[in-house]
Amino acid sequence: MTHRDTIRSSTCLKIAAGIGLALLSGAGAIHAQTSGGQPKREPLVTPDPSGWLQTTTPRGSIDTGSPFFRSLGSNGRSCNSCHQQQDGWSVSAADVHRRFDASRGTDPIFRPVDGANSPLADVSTLAARAAAYSMLLDHGVIRVGLPVPAQAEFTLTAVDDPYHYASAKELSLFRRPLPATNLIWDTAVMWDGRETFAPFKPPMDAGNDREDTRDSLASQALHAILGHEQAASAPGELTLREIVDFESHLFTAQYADSLAGRLNDDDAMGGAEILARQAFWVGINDALGDDPTLE
Repeated sequence: MTHRDTIRSSTCLKIAAGIGLALLSGAGAIHAQTSGGQPKREPLVTPDPSGWLQTTTPRGSIDTGSPFFRSLGSNGRSCNSCHQQQDGWSVSAADVHRRFDASRGTDPIFRPVDGANSPLADVSTLAARAAAYSMLLDHGVIRVGLPVPAQAEFTLTAVDDPYHYASAKELSLFRRPLPATNLIWDTAVMWDGRETFAPFKPPMDAGNDREDTRDSLASQALHAILGHEQAASAPGELTLREIVDFESHLFTAQYADSLAGRLNDDDAMGGAEILARQAFWVGINDALGDDPTLE
């Protein structure tokens, strides 16, 4: 490739990116005009590294009055502390870094109970906090302390924890918070399924009877409030139901690409609004005869 070809290729990419962004703004996808003619950011669309991410809800807005956004424990955290819209209702290492810098490591996500590499870590100074929360900062992961399961098919013979905490009594397991969106397709709750209220074993009734999922999510919310938020007592059933109602009606998907433009143009199927209309039941993709809608 010649130098001229390189310049031409670079110029084409820049033009394509400009056209893509112009299409987004011109179509009103990212901005809506206020009565004064000034652009207003659409609250259900947020930028991400490759374009724009869309969340949709039945009411057309994010209900920030939900207990999902309230601190229900003793350490200032809420569900939203670890489930952020701009990160697909999870967290990203990049955003965690920004929150650390903005708060000097005191944002509610930075709590020793599970945000630190060890709950005993020193967090008395800025430098100490940067070291204590290095796994969260570098990888966007939270520490989950769990014992070796009683029915484990392995034996713990030695512990080599650089953070000097883990043991057979409490393993230190690091994982990123699961997205609190697109939950109607879940057939188990949590990475290891431990919050699943009842096993989902097809064939099952087709349709939208998702009580097992809702009970599982309520159990997960309860344990998150008692554990991650360090609540002294359990919240009421109404609070748990409101949290589950909120997150169960969130749908999130990539809406636009910086180069390609909107992903639902020309009958394409991108975006959260189209995703929210997709039917689902346990067994919908089963090719071995357990789809309950098939004869």
